[in-house]
Amino acid sequence: MQTEADLIVIGGGCAGLSLAMRLAARGTDCPRVAIVEPREVYIHDRSWSYWRTPGARLTHLARREWPAVHVSAGGRTISVDCCGMPYQTIDSGDFYAAAWGLIRRNTRITSFLGESVIAPPVRVAGLWRVQTSRRALQSAAVIDTRPPLESSGSPPRLWQSFSGVEIECPEGNFASDQVTLMDFEPDVRGGICFRYVLPFSATRALVEATVFSPERQTATELAPALARFVARTAAGRAIRRIRQEYHAIPMGTSEPPTVRSQGYVRVGLHHGAARAATGYAFQRIQRWADVTAERAAHGKTPAPLRADPWVTRRLDSLFLDVLCRQPESAPGLFLSLFARPDPGPVLRFLSDEARPLDFLQVMRSLPSTPFLCEALRKGL
Repeated sequence: MQTEADLIVIGGGCAGLSLAMRLAARGTDCPRVAIVEPREVYIHDRSWSYWRTPGARLTHLARREWPAVHVSAGGRTISVDCCGMPYQTIDSGDFYAAAWGLIRRNTRITSFLGESVIAPPVRVAGLWRVQTSRRALQSAAVIDTRPPLESSGSPPRLWQSFSGVEIECPEGNFASDQVTLMDFEPDVRGGICFRYVLPFSATRALVEATVFSPERQTATELAPALARFVARTAAGRAIRRIRQEYHAIPMGTSEPPTVRSQGYVRVGLHHGAARAATGYAFQRIQRWADVTAERAAHGKTPAPLRADPWVTRRLDSLFLDVLCRQPESAPGLFLSLFARPDPGPVLRFLSDEARPLDFLQVMRSLPSTPFLCEALRKGL
């Protein structure tokens, strides 16, 4: 059986559904879309966080926002008042429900859940042919959100691996007005490790162990650090584990955002969805979805994720150089970055909304020695 569409979206994750929900909202102006997704059931499997800048999208879906975050290392803590751009988190379960609620109301979008693409898309008679485990699909354009094969391309500079558990503590006492953005653990072999805590209330919090390392860490490898961090957060009180999540984000991937000829686009964490030096992806994907939905609605070819400005790419690359070669300097670098009296430049820089002077302010926030050493080493 063959099905024709104007656009095939391979993968129903954040990128695919973000685009589909924009198209669905266009009603009868929506092109014919086919979504191919191996999952049959969606569960709350992760959380996405960001700062609510003026350009942030889907903020109405946020589970919680916080007016302050803090970074700790070596007995020193920097508290950041970000009430002007509060830190927000969206549960994937809420996002999935909102996206599918829109998608299923639009008859111009067809979803093929529980189906996998079993061969690379090919051009046939001027159209793209996508073979799934159950059918053949044909369209003028394809957006492929799957990760690349492990063997393709060069490996990322670093991996940001994190494993977390949402816990409930009936006795309470979580400080629910401030996020533990980074609480560094000293002398961790093989990577940069820190505790991350999102307190949803006085009795419930998400606790994560995050590691920046050259190799991707599995949930099993992160388990000892997570156990320590949960114990530290609970402080001896009894807890109930509600759910777990795990993910690994490539940092500094060698695959740039690209468009293959004639309307085939790769989109995802390996293709520009996450900032090289931060891992923030959700709002970048939302901006891409806005642009691509507008193009698709007018019959134009899909757009790749927009490449970062030159100055952002250079700063991110230099920052990754320092983290790779001098991982012991990471806690001090992040403390310096957030120690500014005015956090605006840093938060806008991390959110891809930096103004021209913000770049200078970010550079002035960081200690010069490690960056000068890396710049000289690379002949910059």
